[in-house]
Amino acid sequence: METAEDVRFRSVPTGSGAPHRTGYPGWISRGVLLLALFGGGAVVGPALHRWLTDRDAIQAWVAALGPWGPLGSILLNAAQVLLAPVPGQIFGLVNGYLYGVLRGTLYSWLGVQLGSALAMGLGRWLGRPLVARLAGPARLARWDRLARRQGPTFFLLVFFLPLLPDDLACFVIGLSPLSIPYMLLLAGVGRLPGLVLSSWVGANATRPPAAVWAVLVGGGLALAYLFGQYRERIEDAILRGVKRET
Repeated sequence: METAEDVRFRSVPTGSGAPHRTGYPGWISRGVLLLALFGGGAVVGPALHRWLTDRDAIQAWVAALGPWGPLGSILLNAAQVLLAPVPGQIFGLVNGYLYGVLRGTLYSWLGVQLGSALAMGLGRWLGRPLVARLAGPARLARWDRLARRQGPTFFLLVFFLPLLPDDLACFVIGLSPLSIPYMLLLAGVGRLPGLVLSSWVGANATRPPAAVWAVLVGGGLALAYLFGQYRERIEDAILRGVKRET
């Protein structure tokens, strides 16, 4: 049964951006930008494909780094959990391309586990001001309500499903009374399928022809823009589904 707090969860704005109802000029400008992003990606895609086909030379360069290569990969994965400048899936693709599915998954998993442990610990030890600065007060308030009312199963689904801010969830877990070791275990289990998939895609990156890469890169840029514009709506819709499941 829906409670008054669920109604507030839907109705309270989650960000400070302008409303999406911008009229025909806004839709036209966004459409033009989407076409430009897709076109730019279509141009870059084949060039990226040609560069990636020289896998042996790239892997030889990484192998020359010795243990610093895997260590750097693990630390970069940990840093993206804390800072999130780049979606973590990109590092999973790179690790799969460089090291194959098994080792690529292992390095990605170790990195995100390290980053998740640090995020949970920082959230618990440094408290709300740090997380509010990272997430914004309104967004933090919403996730606070979820952490109080939902159990570990909810967070397991957050870690498992794409498009949800699982990095932010780690900081929120640190603010909650939930056990960090147990939630870290759930984070490792929930993220593992996505990491395996990313590594598999990266390991097979050179198989599609250049034309497919043009579509993939162009479409990826367009989808990234759409997600940036409608992130809050997408996130809310997925979270409502997760809440019903738990």
